This record gives sequence, C-alpha cells and structure tokens, in this order.
Amino acid sequence: MEDLTINIIFFAELLLAVIIIGVFTWHLYYLKQFQILSKKYLKIIKKRDLPIFYSTFGIKKEALKKFFHLRPHKETVFYRMALKNPKQTLKILEYHIKKHPKNLHLLLLLAELNHLLFNRAHFVHIVESVHLPRFLPQHLKAQYLRLSALNNLYQTDMLTSSTQISKALKMYQKLGYTYEEGQCYLIIAQIYRISGVHDVAFTMLKEAKKIFKQLNIQAKIAEVEAYIGLTEIGRENFTPASEYLESAAKICLKNNLQNTLADIKNWQGLAAFLTKKTKTAEKFFNQTLEMTKNRPTLCFATEMLARIALKNKNFDKALSFAEKALNFAKQQNHRPGIFENLYLQAEIYYLKKDYIQSRKILTQLVKEKNPPSAIYYPANAYTLLGLVEFMEENLDKARTLFKQALDLEHAQNRLKGAAFDYNNLAELSKRMGDLPEAEKYLKKALEYAKEIEDKELISYLQPKLN
Repeated sequence: MEDLTINIIFFAELLLAVIIIGVFTWHLYYLKQFQILSKKYLKIIKKRDLPIFYSTFGIKKEALKKFFHLRPHKETVFYRMALKNPKQTLKILEYHIKKHPKNLHLLLLLAELNHLLFNRAHFVHIVESVHLPRFLPQHLKAQYLRLSALNNLYQTDMLTSSTQISKALKMYQKLGYTYEEGQCYLIIAQIYRISGVHDVAFTMLKEAKKIFKQLNIQAKIAEVEAYIGLTEIGRENFTPASEYLESAAKICLKNNLQNTLADIKNWQGLAAFLTKKTKTAEKFFNQTLEMTKNRPTLCFATEMLARIALKNKNFDKALSFAEKALNFAKQQNHRPGIFENLYLQAEIYYLKKDYIQSRKILTQLVKEKNPPSAIYYPANAYTLLGLVEFMEENLDKARTLFKQALDLEHAQNRLKGAAFDYNNLAELSKRMGDLPEAEKYLKKALEYAKEIEDKELISYLQPKLN
C-alpha cells in the first residue's frame, strides 16, 4: 500500500513537471512568435509616414493564432490590415461594423482609425456612444481610456483627460505595451503644453522620444522632436524651437515623410511669424500647401497666410485665404476651427471698416452655444462685436457686449482678454464723459496686465493713467 502511494505521488509529480515544462516551452514559443511579428510590423512602419497604426494587442492575438493554427479571426484580420493601410481599412471596417455594431474591439478600432485620419466628428461620436461592460479586459479598458482622454482633450476638459490618460498609461506599462505607452506620453504632453505647463510637457515628450527611438519609428521620432520645438515656442524660446523643428524636418527629408514634414513646416512658419519674420513664415506656409492634402494641416497654413495678408493690410487676399481655411475646417466638421475662421473673417471686415459684414458674422457667432476650446474663445466675438457697435456710436450696446465678454473671460481665467475688455470699457466710459469710471476700468486693466507680466500691454496702458 505504501509502495502504491509512493508511485502515485511520483507519477503526479512527473505529470506536474511535464505540464510545467510544456507550459514553459509554449510560453517561449509564443514569445518567439510575438517577437518575430513585432519585428516584422515595426520594419513595415519604420520609415512610413504618418498616420501610423500599431497595436501590440493585435500582434499578440496574431501570435496566438499562429501557435494554435487557428483560422483568422475578424478582429485579427482588421488589426493586421490597419497596421498595413489605415485608410483602406477604415472604409472596409465601416461597412463591416454595421453587421457587428456591439463588437467593442471593432468599435474602438474604428474610433482609433477615425482619429488617425482626422475624421474628428466621427471619432467623437463613436467614443461618446461606447457603453463599456462591467468586466472588461485590461487592454480594452486602457484603449478606451486613451481614446476618451483624447476626446476630452478636444473638449478642453483637461482634468478629466489627464485622469484618464494617467490610468491608461499605468495599464499599458503593466501590460508591457511599449508603443501605446509612448502614445500616452504624447497625449499627456499635449495636455500640459496647452495648459501652459511647459516643463512637464517637455519631460513627457522626452519619455515618448525614448520609446519611439527604441522602436526606431522615424515618423514618430520626428513628430515628438517637432512637438518639443512647439513646446519651446510656447516658452518663447525661439532659437531652440527652431533647432528642434529643423532636426525634425531633417528626419522627414531623409525618410521622405511628406505629411509629417508639412506639419513641421507649419510650426516653422509659426515660429517665424511670432518672431516677426513675415516673409520667412509665408515661405514655410506656401511650402505646406504644395506638399500635402491633409485638411487640418492645410487649414492651419491657409489661416496663417490670411493672418500674414491681414498684417500687410492686404484685406482681399486675407479674406480669400480665410475662406479657404474655413472650407477646410468645414470639411472636417471641426467646430472650433469653423468659429475661429469665421471670427477671422469678421476681424478682416472690421479692419476694412465694413461693419455691416463684420456684424453679420459676429451676430451669428454669439448666437452659437459652444464651449471654449484651445482654438476658439466665444469671448472674442463679443469683444469684436462690441467694438463694431462702439465704432457706430451704439454705446449702450457696446457696453453690454464688453461686459458679456468680460464675464466669459473671468469664467475661463483669461486675464489678458479681461484686461483688453476693461480697456475697452474705459474707452467707452471716456467717450460717454464718465472720466472717474474710465480711470477705474484702466486701473483694473493695468492690474491684470501686471499680474500676467505682459510688458507690451503694461507699456500701452500705463501712459493712459498718467
């Protein structure tokens, strides 16, 4: 009996050892398959231009399929297609998902591809219509959080966006999804850059750069390098900004990355424009128009060309470019871009002293119920409409509009905008003969200018109080 027990224990231990060895061998084989596929797809996208789609989960799923000799699953097929051709995959996926409207893998992939291809309205609609089940695999939850963070970034809900992307980053780090981790760092950098916290944005971009260098994806390296340059522009460090942008441009030229280079040309043009090198800026924006069909890129270039023409007091040319920029924004259904370019047209008409056309556009804008964004601020329309009424001696209307603008500026803590509105109220009070009230408003405007340390604005307001 004792011998039988010993034999049973021996065979049980042997069986357990065989299982352990088998699982270990399977795991090694699976890892080898995953590494082979990873290298294969990284080689494909190594020198590919943006937009780039890459999914660590999709590659892992394909590695499992190869190991078990499974038939291709529709999700695996779409991931592989998207890795090779995002644009073509989007069209096929849109047709296929009508038959499978609740497949979360495909829905999130559809959202991802719409984001990559700048179909922002479709992207927002999909992300906001997704209903997550209670129990969800970590990779899907992380993907949803990352896409939702992007959506909230577009809506300028920075707090929610930051919370979501931080959670997604931790999940990707635990899963070992390196590429997606790099994407998270990029989004975090955008949040902090737009919020004006440039030091943190810079650190996040450096982390993203390490990852994309490790993966050796040239377009992503160039993209990060260019964003570092853009961050330096935000800091008003124009010399290092130009150096980073030039470095990014060289990567693009070396690898024939035309789409990425077009965006970089825009940012080089922006740096030149902000340093009053108008002709250089114009050259960069015109180069952009020649090298891409990407609508957001073209929208920015044509808007900036409109601003250059406006600066040169070439109003007809400015209106022509502003109309082109507006059409590009409409093609994307990008509401902030639409509003900004309508406002730009109103500003051009105002400077042309065509107050009828300016008022027509601005009245349309102030009737729109839209949230503030990183691009367009509704307060601007109230301020400019107030100036139109002021120029036409409708002083009571002008006062109401300036105060409405001021309320919106306070709500968003935009002290510079508020300073301008206080200055406008001071000018209005002066025109109406109320000098004590004019002085009160000027003091408030100067107080805000000093708080934000705007030397140019201080030097403009200070003499008015002397």
